[in-house]
Amino acid sequence: MRRWRPFVSVRSRILGWSVLLLAVALAASTLAMHIFLVRQLDSRVNSELTHEIAEFRALEAQRGTGAGVATVASVTALLRTRTNQAVLEHDTVLIGLIGGRIVAISQNSSAATIGVGRAQLTSWSGIAAPVGGIAQLAAGPARYLAVPARSGTVAAGAPVRGVFVAAVLTGQGQAGITRVTRLQAEVGAIALLLGSALAWFAAGRVLRPVRDTTELARRITDTDIAGRIPSHGQNEISELAHTLNRMLDRLEAALTTQRRFLADAGHELRTPITIIQGNLDTLAVATDEDTATLAIVTDELTRMTRLVDELTLLASSERPDFLRPVPTDLAALTTVLAAKARALDPLDEGRFQLTSTATGTATLDPQRITQAVMQLAANAVAHTPPGTRVDIGSVIAGPRLEFLVSDSGPGILPQFRDRVFERFARQDMRRGEGTGLGLSIVAAISSAHDGTVKLADRTGGGAAFRLSIPLRRYEPAAADADTEPVQITTTSAGAP
Repeated sequence: MRRWRPFVSVRSRILGWSVLLLAVALAASTLAMHIFLVRQLDSRVNSELTHEIAEFRALEAQRGTGAGVATVASVTALLRTRTNQAVLEHDTVLIGLIGGRIVAISQNSSAATIGVGRAQLTSWSGIAAPVGGIAQLAAGPARYLAVPARSGTVAAGAPVRGVFVAAVLTGQGQAGITRVTRLQAEVGAIALLLGSALAWFAAGRVLRPVRDTTELARRITDTDIAGRIPSHGQNEISELAHTLNRMLDRLEAALTTQRRFLADAGHELRTPITIIQGNLDTLAVATDEDTATLAIVTDELTRMTRLVDELTLLASSERPDFLRPVPTDLAALTTVLAAKARALDPLDEGRFQLTSTATGTATLDPQRITQAVMQLAANAVAHTPPGTRVDIGSVIAGPRLEFLVSDSGPGILPQFRDRVFERFARQDMRRGEGTGLGLSIVAAISSAHDGTVKLADRTGGGAAFRLSIPLRRYEPAAADADTEPVQITTTSAGAP
C-alpha cells in the first residue's frame, strides 16, 4: 500500500535544494573567512611580539657586555631605552616593570590609558622565565610576551627584578574580524534571497514544458487531442516534449482512423441492409415455414440496423459538434420526457409516473438528454414485468441538474453493476433483445455534458439511474433579451 505524502511540486523541491546548497556554501565561506582572518591576526600578533622581544634581547646583550653591577638605575635605563626607541604599530605597547611598578612605557600609550591591573602587574613581576598569554587590560584584551630584564652583573644577594613586556591589543582586530564576518553574513543573506528568486525563476523556465504537459493532459479528451506541447532548445525537457508530441500524433491518427472506420462502416452497412430489407418485402411467402423464416430474418435485420445506428451514434459522440446546447425550459422538458416514455408501452401508459420536475431555464442539448432518458426508460420496460411502475423526474441538487429513471423490477445483478455501462455488456446474454450499447450511449451523452450517470438501489427493490450534469443557468444578456428559451411540446412524443 502506497504511503500518503503531501504534494510538493518539483519547482519547490528545486528551490529548496538550491536554497539549502546556497546556504551551506555561504555558511562555509563565512566560516572559512572568519578562521582565515583569526589566523592572520594571530600570525601578525605572534610575529610582532617575537620581533619586539628579539629587539629587546639584542639591546640587552649589547648593554651586558660592559663590566659593572646591575642596579635599579641600569635596568630602568635599559627598559626606557627600548620603549623609547621602538617604532611600533598602533596597537603594540611596550612596558617596563621593576618591583611591580611600571617604570617605562612606549610613547604611543600611557599607564593610565593601558590600565594594567594590580594582579596582572604582580603576575608579571614574579616571572623568572619568558611567559606568554592573554591579559584583560582597561584598553581591551591583549596578547603579551613577558621576559626578565637585566643589565650587567647582578650583585650577590641584591638581585634587581626587571620585566620587559611586549603586548598587542587585539580588541580592535577582533572587532574588525567580527564586522567583516557580519558583513559577509549579511551580504550572503541578500545573495541567498536573490539566488532563491533566480532559482525559482530558472526552475520555472526549465519546468515550463512539464507544466505545459500537465495543462495539455488536462485539456485532452477523447474528442480533442489536437493540442501539442511547445518545445524549444536541445535538452532533456525539450526531448520529453518532442516525444510526447509524437505520441499524441500517433494517438490522434489512431483515433481519427477509428472514427473514420466507424463512420464508414455505419454508412456502408446501411446500404446492403436497406437492399436486403427491400428484397425481403417483395418475397412471396408460400408456407408457414417461409413465414417464420422471414420473420426471423426481418427481426435480425432490424436488430442489425439498430446496432449500426447505435455504433454510429457512439462514434459521433466523440466529435466536438455532438452536442448542440440551447436554453431549455426544464419543466417542459421533463413533462415531454414523461409523455414520450408513455409511448414506449402504449398498452400500459400508466406505468410511467412523473414524480418530480425541475424548474427554470438551463443550457443543455434537449435532444441528447431525451435520447438518454428514453434509453433508460426503454431499458426499464425491457427488463421489468408488465405493469411494473417506472418513475421519471428531474431535480436540481446544488450545482447539478439530475434526471431520474427508476423502477421496482428485479434490479441489476450485483456482479453486473461494475460493467453495466460498458459497450456490448448485457445482464442476460441468452436474451436476443438489445445490442448491449444502450447504457453506453447514455454514458456517452452524460460525458459530453461533463456529467455522469450512476446506478443505485431503489428502496423496496429495483434499479435507479441518475443522470447528473452541471447546472448551467440561462441568464439572457441585455443584447439578446429578446431571445426566448426553446419551448418543448408534447406533440411529437414517441420513441427516441
